Amino acid sequence: MKQIEYNYKRDDNKKFRLKNSSEEKRGNFKKFLLYSKSFLPFFLSHHPECESFKEHTINLSRVKLCIGCFVSYPTAICAFFLIRILNLHFLFSTQPFFILSLIFLGTFFLSPLNLTKYKKIKIIQKFLIGIGVAIMFNWIMERPYSYFINIRTAFIVFYILLTFLNIYHAYGILGSCYRCETPFNWGMCPGFCTIRKRMEENNLDNFLLKFESFSHRLLERRIKKKKNISQSTIT
Repeated sequence: MKQIEYNYKRDDNKKFRLKNSSEEKRGNFKKFLLYSKSFLPFFLSHHPECESFKEHTINLSRVKLCIGCFVSYPTAICAFFLIRILNLHFLFSTQPFFILSLIFLGTFFLSPLNLTKYKKIKIIQKFLIGIGVAIMFNWIMERPYSYFINIRTAFIVFYILLTFLNIYHAYGILGSCYRCETPFNWGMCPGFCTIRKRMEENNLDNFLLKFESFSHRLLERRIKKKKNISQSTIT
């Protein structure tokens, strides 16, 4: 009899633990969705909403969109399918168009030269990069090799290009934040005001405040560096 009661209690404890575990998983998943909803403006703009990045986004009604992503990618996809629909893939697979794709992709270097600080030039640049990607992809796919080899080559080429571009843009955003008067203080930065407001509305923890101490350390280091420079110039 005692053994039976023990088995019942053990089964009840097991069911209780499983219920708590499933509820915890549902709670974590719900929290994940709420955080994703809170960060939706950043997922679309890919830049903080501050003056330093106003030339990097375009406004569509009340939504800010990243110029690089929402111009280049649609242009590349539309251009590629247009080439296929009009049956121009053999023409665009010739050597001159390969060189033209390199020229279009080379407009990327307008960014390091700081010429894309003007929004119109940036939009034209992203448009040309999108066309360059479409022509390059078509040229690779029309090479006299098997489909598997061509698609693998295309994957490697564009994986390297995307990795380089993402690293460059991440470096640019972090560099701008570092040079800011409140470096990486995203818990107070006006560029993350909408995100903080959304987290507050969804009763979420504002983990961005944890960057405040890091920001203070950077400011202290910056002040010390300026003092050392001023002292070295005096001596």
